[in-house]
Amino acid sequence: MNPTHVSELLDRAAASVTPAETDPASRLVRLGRRSVQRRRRAFGTAGSVAVAAAVAAVVALPQVSAPPKGSETAGATVSLGGLSVAVPEGWRTSEVTTLDPCTAEPHTVYLAAQWDPRATRPTSVPPGAAPFRCKSDGQAWMAVVQQGVAAAVSPNRLVVKDGQLIQVDQPNQYAIPSVWTYRAFNDEIQATTAFISGDEKGREQLLKHVTWPAGPAAPASGGLVLPDRITNATTEAPPTNGMVVATDAKTLNQIRTSLAALRDPVPAGEECTLQKPGAVGINLGEVTVMLGDATCPQAISTGGGRVRIAAGLGKELLDLIVASDRAATERATKD
Repeated sequence: MNPTHVSELLDRAAASVTPAETDPASRLVRLGRRSVQRRRRAFGTAGSVAVAAAVAAVVALPQVSAPPKGSETAGATVSLGGLSVAVPEGWRTSEVTTLDPCTAEPHTVYLAAQWDPRATRPTSVPPGAAPFRCKSDGQAWMAVVQQGVAAAVSPNRLVVKDGQLIQVDQPNQYAIPSVWTYRAFNDEIQATTAFISGDEKGREQLLKHVTWPAGPAAPASGGLVLPDRITNATTEAPPTNGMVVATDAKTLNQIRTSLAALRDPVPAGEECTLQKPGAVGINLGEVTVMLGDATCPQAISTGGGRVRIAAGLGKELLDLIVASDRAATERATKD
């Protein structure tokens, strides 16, 4: 199971309880079963573990460095989960257990233990129906949520902030398109996340108020941090973005050899934005590697390291994984 599917499972769990997945072990799924049917059963088992953990866990409002609830803050800095926010002039802060993005008040910085993904539903609108929009859509507000959004194999966009690689996504482009989420691009299932609402220019300005701890250092070799041994490689295949997985030794060796050969580090200040469509994310178990296309010919590892690459390398590795997955499917149908 890739992290995107974990996100979907946690959302479904949230429909009846408050989500509070805290165990990264729930994300570990043994891919590479001999048949597609066996792989799907393995994914289902792992998903059940993730949902059970979300149902069973209890979230308490974390300790935060902030003024009292609902207080006016002139030039204050508040922090939660390693993230710090310089409160904009004239704004207020509010500590809440659960953030409801649909009812967020303008010019407010929220500090929350978790957020309610149900508030932004439906994620699609039936034909002919009036579009549902949250009343807070378009308003300027911010939140730091400790139990934030889930990690993605291929996020919509990756940017660098404070030496940290940040995954940028929209939680719901239908109900509240003005809200974007910003979290560290790492293997933590639900990392502390900044929610920022406003138009594009306003979000860019508000993002400057958020400070992240530094990300993992690049290896001394100048390459990418990779697992010593790869047992599976998972990615999303367009156009449906369905999950595909490679488990055969030949394909995995090709992938690791190609990535290990990348030794041209990107100097600080020369980073570009990796984004869809075009960028390819590959989960290798211990780390995820994101490879850009011609618009940003660079690759990064969640373990550390950012290097220049040939523009077509991401597509080349994606094709290898798709071919491996297809071959495994064909073998399974013959069993």
